[in-house]
Amino acid sequence: MTTRRTLIKTSAAATLGLTTGLVSAPAILRADAPYKRTLRMQSLNSGEKLKITYWADGDYQKGAFQRLAWFMRDLRTNTTTEMSPALMDLLWDIDQLTTSSAPIYIMSAFRSERTNAWLAAQSTSVDPGSFHMRGMAIDITQDFARPDAVYKAARKLNRGGAGYYPTRTPYVHVDVGPVDHWVHPAIGRRDRDAEYEALLAAQANADAQTTPQDQ
Repeated sequence: MTTRRTLIKTSAAATLGLTTGLVSAPAILRADAPYKRTLRMQSLNSGEKLKITYWADGDYQKGAFQRLAWFMRDLRTNTTTEMSPALMDLLWDIDQLTTSSAPIYIMSAFRSERTNAWLAAQSTSVDPGSFHMRGMAIDITQDFARPDAVYKAARKLNRGGAGYYPTRTPYVHVDVGPVDHWVHPAIGRRDRDAEYEALLAAQANADAQTTPQDQ
């Protein structure tokens, strides 16, 4: 169900987690994980709703990720990308840790390079190398009475970047890049994209050395 590119990205994210002090494995690896994972989400910008089982019986569901790509599209350019399975696992685990019965409300998911550049020109809080452009980041909220609950859950999981934005409409940024955390107006590290690229290169090199080459 997964592509080689997805496997490399997921493997790199897992390796990165281990090298940066991750103490809890992704849900996909836990022996007590259920046979399926379902996400309930709603886009605050488009109004669209989605309830989808993205993982079942030991594998990610290809058809589900096609629907997720469209649901999490860049609404400014109407473009999509392949969303990271590790990000979906992170959302699922966050949902398990929060007490809210509400869906996950999405404010921003995939961003095209054009959209991210435009946003970065408007605000210094937008990372020019944002993981949104890789399908590895999402801005969400859930319990409007406790807007920090998602941030606390993400910090507990410690599986990537987590930023809390207590603005007029509070939200939390989560991604599956290198581990980092911040509270607005502070910003995340601006070298995380380069750190991730270095990890991908190292992983690809290791794969090349261990995988028999075609004759």
